[in-house]
Amino acid sequence: MRWSGRFRVPRPGRARALTTTEQISAITHLVAALESLTIERRAHNAPLVDWNLVREEFAWAPPPVQRVLDFVGRPRVSRSIQIARVAAAATLLVPSTGRRTRAAAGSFLALSSLVVNPRQHFGTDGSDQVAFTVQGVAAVARLSERQPKVVDACLWFIALQSALSYFAAGVTKLAGPGWRSGEALPGILRTEIYGDEGAYRLTQRFPELSKYVSHGVLLFECAFPVIFVAKGRTAPLMLAVSGSFHLVNARVMGLSRFVWAFFSTYPAVLYVTRPNRIGTAEGLRGHQG
Repeated sequence: MRWSGRFRVPRPGRARALTTTEQISAITHLVAALESLTIERRAHNAPLVDWNLVREEFAWAPPPVQRVLDFVGRPRVSRSIQIARVAAAATLLVPSTGRRTRAAAGSFLALSSLVVNPRQHFGTDGSDQVAFTVQGVAAVARLSERQPKVVDACLWFIALQSALSYFAAGVTKLAGPGWRSGEALPGILRTEIYGDEGAYRLTQRFPELSKYVSHGVLLFECAFPVIFVAKGRTAPLMLAVSGSFHLVNARVMGLSRFVWAFFSTYPAVLYVTRPNRIGTAEGLRGHQG
């Protein structure tokens, strides 16, 4: 037996990819909602979620939009929405939840994230945007579950969005001299918000290693789109590298929500990069998990 056959990574079918995407994305929304409810209970965090202070950031919005945001910005209304978001996310985590209920819960999570995000304008760092996109597209796929081509198109969108996010991040870093020289990483690790004293000391003790790590991040982010070539054979390895990257960031930089946000795109990536992906007879055959 060939080694490639013995260590072949299982790829999810259409139904399994969609359900797993929904569930992991729901965890992102669940964590965000619970964090919001916890933050509001702490007095020293009040300025970060005080709509009277944050609303100035949205002075450009049309009056009808501002009225909606003012209503949602009320503490009691905001708390009620977050509690409902917790319930919706929990509903998606139950495997036996029906199609219509899943579609409704996913749609609510996506739409509600739009109205609560302005009040949590500080500290989202892009994970909420990824969660909104994934959950919204997954809801569209769930509503069109009986049309395999529509579901496939939605999963392709999520996979392509994932690849674009990594590639754009890599190109942006590449344009900055700090990442090319290796100075950016220790600079981030010494900050109060995203820093870690132990990790920063390691970069000072092993500057060459720090530079290699910086270049490694640049390489894997810029090269991420290769998951779509060679019949998707590189996808499992690239996802393993990117997943490890997010886990390290969660520990060192405190970006734990990014783990769930980007992990939610991985089932779609694994599905569309299967050798028998969309366009083949097997790829368009039924809803098999």
